[in-house]
Amino acid sequence: MENGKEIRLSVLEDAEVQAAVQELFSNKSLLEHMQRALPKEMHDLLLKAVNEVHSTVDFQVKMMLPFLHFVEKHSISELSVSGLEQLDPQQKYLFISNHRDIGLDSAFLNQALFEAGFTTTQIAIGDNLMTHRLAELIFRINKSFAVLRSGTPRELYQHSIRMSSYIHEMIHTGQDSIWLAQREGRAKDGNDFTQVGILKMLSLSKKDDLIDHLQELNIVPVAISYEHDPTGLAKTLEYLHKLRDPEYKKSFKADIQHIIMGIFGQKGNVHLHFGAPLRPKLETLRELPNAKKQLAAMVEMIDESIHTNYRLHPINHAALDLLEGRAKVSEHYTGSERAKCIAFFKEQLAEIPQEQYEAGKEYLLGMYANPVRNSKA
Repeated sequence: MENGKEIRLSVLEDAEVQAAVQELFSNKSLLEHMQRALPKEMHDLLLKAVNEVHSTVDFQVKMMLPFLHFVEKHSISELSVSGLEQLDPQQKYLFISNHRDIGLDSAFLNQALFEAGFTTTQIAIGDNLMTHRLAELIFRINKSFAVLRSGTPRELYQHSIRMSSYIHEMIHTGQDSIWLAQREGRAKDGNDFTQVGILKMLSLSKKDDLIDHLQELNIVPVAISYEHDPTGLAKTLEYLHKLRDPEYKKSFKADIQHIIMGIFGQKGNVHLHFGAPLRPKLETLRELPNAKKQLAAMVEMIDESIHTNYRLHPINHAALDLLEGRAKVSEHYTGSERAKCIAFFKEQLAEIPQEQYEAGKEYLLGMYANPVRNSKA
């Protein structure tokens, strides 16, 4: 429910896609932004495809895939993928990943799946990103469904039950795979830990045995790493704003700005690792005395997979040493790489208000250092 009204918990049907695409590309604001941001070749390709899109698959193949290749070419040094050989293209999975970028995490995951012969996933996304019709159209055409983020405790609980049932049905019946972030919102400080509440939500639709239910979800942890976070400075400034004003909440407009920064900003190397399905390992949880301990142990399984398979870069190790003021992990970077990292952080920190410089420095460097800490924990 949202303000007493039930929100739609499903992706668009193919019969609805053409009308949604026509509405989307008749929006003057979108067309103006496209013309400013995209080279003519990409702009023309997308407009030409408008009348050729009659399904979500059409949209992803004829629009999203070319656009992601454009993003890859202009903002990524190398996009790499590992671990897919552990999965079966004929099966459906619940992919639970760390969350760095509002839109690109799930987009790159779907690109990797599609190019390896898998079907793309449905995407769980907060309804706070669907408050504007333009954003709602983009997300829904791209196989997204809404997760209720605000409401009364009763409304949130009822929505969680519905979402739990929906996710279980999609995977257990072989209809579609699902992408779900390991936590509500992004890990803006680089600390990737699964919220047990996510697993509690998934368990709400169980009929009998919890472990049987979780095994039916065919959960696969996914680690997504960006060498550089294009929104790192913005996240740091947001953190500092909250230090000054604990009641501060980022606006929808700021969310859109972060999406645009994430898409077009330089990311360096980007890597996705698909972990092994958790189904066999979940058998060991039967030895635990209750559901609370079983879910806690499952959180550890997901976190371990993400932390150990996160692709670390020299900047992550250099950030840790710069933060702690010692050469603890210096074997992972060269002198020239350290100098580049210092220059990178210096440029970012120049935007920090002087009175909050130390807090901003600790947060920004921590964003890059925390994946190293977690991998060693």
